[in-house]
Amino acid sequence: MKALEVKNLKVVFPTAMGIVRAVEGIDIEIEQGECVAIVGESGCGKSVTSLAVMKLLSTPPAIMRVDKMELGGVNIKDLSDKQMQKVRGKDISMIFQDALTALNPVMPIGKQIDEIFLAHGNLNFETDGEGSEHKHFNRKKEAKRRTIEALKLVGISDAEVRYKAYPHQLSGGMRQRVLIAMAFACNPHLIIADEPTTALDVTIQAQVLDILKNLQKERKTSLMLITHDLSIVMNMADEIYVMYSGKIVERAKTRDLFVKPLHPYTMGLLGSIARLDDERGRFVQIPSSLPNPMHKPQGCYFHPRCQYATEKCKQEMPCLEELPGGRYVRCWNYKEIEHAKR
Repeated sequence: MKALEVKNLKVVFPTAMGIVRAVEGIDIEIEQGECVAIVGESGCGKSVTSLAVMKLLSTPPAIMRVDKMELGGVNIKDLSDKQMQKVRGKDISMIFQDALTALNPVMPIGKQIDEIFLAHGNLNFETDGEGSEHKHFNRKKEAKRRTIEALKLVGISDAEVRYKAYPHQLSGGMRQRVLIAMAFACNPHLIIADEPTTALDVTIQAQVLDILKNLQKERKTSLMLITHDLSIVMNMADEIYVMYSGKIVERAKTRDLFVKPLHPYTMGLLGSIARLDDERGRFVQIPSSLPNPMHKPQGCYFHPRCQYATEKCKQEMPCLEELPGGRYVRCWNYKEIEHAKR
């Protein structure tokens, strides 16, 4: 059973200046217990994809179309927002990029995690003859106990004291750990982590990623990791989707992609990673920037920035071709490029 299966997802935003084509017909498959990374520059459609999977895009302004969207084998494509409220937190959860804005600033962090257990945690008790008030008290007491356990699990010391703290009283790393605790609270089928370490310094980044990786493996939870930094996913992801201007341009197992990237864009991303044994002197730089989402170029969207572009690249969009070993690439010239590099 797949934790997530998405077929032909499209998201557009009609505006007064034109239609923004944020996501253009992508497929995503995540097996149970697998970590899949979606990698690309800011503006390529990664976060919109994650919000679409969570069904958090407001309509309007967004218009979303998808042929198939299943979570843990259950169809969520046509669920209403009210029905999705029963799914979010229980079967799918999200770790947002900025913990300070994701958390309620006027509520203690312990109470915020309590709400997840009270809504989805199966805290059922017998009234033992004392009525519903006593039952309600028991549920709140059990939710608090589980919340403190969750805080300890993500490495927050003095969890009983931190339970009463407000978000602004915690460091950036601690706030991110709180979001991780909230995400894993009900052992969902899938957790989406959208740039979970962007606002943290390098040392704290490593600690947060270690916690995320260890919990994911221990709980056998599936993880969709959204990032622009390939160096982050090197030791975390089982499979990588490389996204460019709303389309998947390459998909491969992590080791295969790092050993032999096929798409010129992937080569550029890998070439920008700093390494201790690097003797090139200068980083690889991909020229220019992503195309305007309202005025994308004809043919392959990457051709204005690609040193290997041919006339065919400028005229026709390549399909996402499936290769042996479960690899996929969207490029007319990947064979010639691979031959030239040998």
